[in-house]
Order: sequence, then C-alpha cells, then structure tokens
Amino acid sequence: MHVAYREDRERKNREKNGENCPKLYSNTGKKHGGLWWTYLFSLFFKLIIEILFLYLLHKMWDSFDLPRLVKCSNVDPCPNTVDCYIARPTEKRVFTYFMVGASSICIVLTVCEIFYLIFKRVVQRARKWRKSTKRSV
Repeated sequence: MHVAYREDRERKNREKNGENCPKLYSNTGKKHGGLWWTYLFSLFFKLIIEILFLYLLHKMWDSFDLPRLVKCSNVDPCPNTVDCYIARPTEKRVFTYFMVGASSICIVLTVCEIFYLIFKRVVQRARKWRKSTKRSV
C-alpha cells in the first residue's frame, strides 16, 4: 500500500507539473525511509498474529492434540453427561500438525527477515558513517 501511495503521489505530481518535472522519489518501490519502517512494522504485526494463532490453538486443543472423544456436560437440552465423538479425528490431527508446522516455518522466516533488514540497515549506516568520518579527517 505504501508503494501504491508513492506511485499515486508521483502520478499527481506529473499531472500538476508536467511530464518533465523532477521526480519525488528515485525509486517508488525501494525500501528506504517510510517504506522501510512500514514494511518492518507489517513484519512485526504478522509475527504477533502468527504467535497468537499458535498460542490460541495450543490453548483450545491441549498441545495441538485432537481427542477422539469429548465428554459434554451441562449442554442444553441434555441434562446428563454425553459422549461426543469427533468425526475423522486422525485427518483433523494431521491437518492441525500441518498448520502448526507451516505457521512455525512462517515465524522462523519472518524473524530471519526482520534480523536481515535490521542488519542490512545497520551495515548501510556504518558505511555512511565511515565515509563521513574519512572525509572530515
């Protein structure tokens, strides 16, 4: 969305000042400035949602294990304890494990991407700082 916003601003600038006007952005899709922060924030948001999903799934089904039989008590209209059998529990368990595995891989990849983006930014800043200190000396 941030890139679309930049492209729209660039288009409006060209309409207002003509086709040969100076560009607002050198590259609308390059991750620097506000786009970098927006992307990093979206990665943190995605990471929180993934972890929250796994936590809620873990709480809902004890350790991601789907039982074959659940004892239902105090459920209207039955006043007694009723045995409730879950249909196709093995298929559901396999699918649940697949979802947990895929979500875990997404979490690991998102954390790696966050560290990569931050490390890359730190290296860029260090290079700029070294160049500026060499010029001043």
